[in-house]
Amino acid sequence: MKKGQDGSGKGGKQSGGSCVLKFLAPAPLASAIIGKGGAVIAAMRTSCQARLALTEQGEVYPQTDCRVLTASANTEEHLNEVIRQIVAKLGEVAKAGDMADSVGVEGDLKLKTLVPRAAVGGVIGKGGATIKQIRESSGAKISISEPYGSGPSADQLVSISGEAQALESVLEEVNKQIQMLKEETWFAGWGSASGAVQAGYGGLAGSTTLRGATGGGYGSSPGIDLMVRVAQGLPPYVMEDSRGFALSCVVPNRLVGGLIGRGGSGTKEVQMLTGTKISIREIPDDADNRTLNIAGPLSNTCAAYMLMMKRYLDAESQASGSR
Repeated sequence: MKKGQDGSGKGGKQSGGSCVLKFLAPAPLASAIIGKGGAVIAAMRTSCQARLALTEQGEVYPQTDCRVLTASANTEEHLNEVIRQIVAKLGEVAKAGDMADSVGVEGDLKLKTLVPRAAVGGVIGKGGATIKQIRESSGAKISISEPYGSGPSADQLVSISGEAQALESVLEEVNKQIQMLKEETWFAGWGSASGAVQAGYGGLAGSTTLRGATGGGYGSSPGIDLMVRVAQGLPPYVMEDSRGFALSCVVPNRLVGGLIGRGGSGTKEVQMLTGTKISIREIPDDADNRTLNIAGPLSNTCAAYMLMMKRYLDAESQASGSR
């Protein structure tokens, strides 16, 4: 395995790209959105001209029991229509009663959305002026969690409660702030990563055990301790650099299938867990090798690289055993 030279900071803007919004869907809301035989979500996709994807049952956002609903569309207005239909469904579920803790009650609904850290600043405004104005004009209650991770794409949970019209008003402003950033290099990675984990699992932060190709745990080792010390000793501007970072290495063609996984499931899983963008590209005049490229916030990129190296070693071991 040959190491690439592209390990420096890299960022800027990218052209085009979809508009994206993410919601947390507790079980009653998720069921209402799907509908019998998937009829409701299919109708929403058509009427909103949007792509809607729910994480699988049992795949929830860390420290919640909510599935992640990701909506993407060509325009901000299409996502505003998604907002209106989701809030309407939320109202129907709340009206049915007995689910106040998760969805609120009629006239005082509850909904949570995931917002990249870079967009939260626009929601809050200078000195908190914007969020104060939103609260006063809409009558909604709004709370914002600490970032889950670091860098501009780190998720922050925005919790909103109030009347249906208030929720729509707040979410439309959140939508506006998020889509203003859609051409940033990190945005596509954020949009494609749900951040969901298996229910009962705390997520990457603070509870991950790295495992080698043979399955042995590495909860503590000199290498792990070194990584933690280095990360903790870095000044915030390194971890939070909005341009993002890129890592690349060269991998043999014969192991690409094992790296990617069936239908791309392997790279998709790593992208989802880390909020990075992973690609494998051909190398001109080199039929035997390809480049593995990972881009995103520094800590996320390093985590993705480690997970992909586990896949590399597993693929290498499997290829050796099948000869």
